Amino acid sequence: MRLFIFSSILTLFSGQILANQHPAANADSKQPQEPYQSIEAIHQSVLQHVKQKLGQKLFEPSIDIRRLSPELKLRNCQSDLQIQDNNLDDYAGRMTISVHCLEPKWRVFVPVNVDGKLPVVKTTKGIIKKAVIQADEITIDYIPYRQVPNGAMIDIEKAVGMRAKRSIGANDILKIRDLQPPYWVFKGHGVNIVTRISGIEVRTRGTALKNAVEGQQVDVENNSSKKIVKGIVIAPSTVLVP
Repeated sequence: MRLFIFSSILTLFSGQILANQHPAANADSKQPQEPYQSIEAIHQSVLQHVKQKLGQKLFEPSIDIRRLSPELKLRNCQSDLQIQDNNLDDYAGRMTISVHCLEPKWRVFVPVNVDGKLPVVKTTKGIIKKAVIQADEITIDYIPYRQVPNGAMIDIEKAVGMRAKRSIGANDILKIRDLQPPYWVFKGHGVNIVTRISGIEVRTRGTALKNAVEGQQVDVENNSSKKIVKGIVIAPSTVLVP
């Protein structure tokens, strides 16, 4: 009888020791939440924001985030990380992105440097002064954005038809200040003469006596009456006579 009681006590005592060594086996306990905010999560939030802001503005973009110290201890954010960017229009160069938490409240600043290339219009051959820019004389090239000069042309379609203010060398970047608007009316070429009387539009044919651009006044000879009239260029080969 005493042997049975001693054996039972020993069994209970051993079971208690095992329970103390493996508390998870007897309790449905959860893993404690990480007490500190993930620094990598902050970096990823900044990276996604910069990528979204960048969109398709730069080619071959490079985003360099100056990483926060791994020793930085921030209480784990209980809400979504908030991004604040005071320069949304700046998509290249150096920028500083603010990341803050609402609960608990804290804020950090993450420096970022964005590099990449931008399209520019370049000449494929030399262009003489006053020449009209032709499609086969220019091309699109991609250069580091820091090397893009002020006023550089980036739309090749807008460059075609413009006139050179000066001689432009081969492989030069076209700049707005180097170009003049295209002629819409050419000396000696036929034009439409438009006259509006009491809401009625009358069109006749004429000949331009000089070159003219959009909105410029130009002398035109009426082909029927041979009279010379003054008109305003309103469209290619079209002159409005008030």
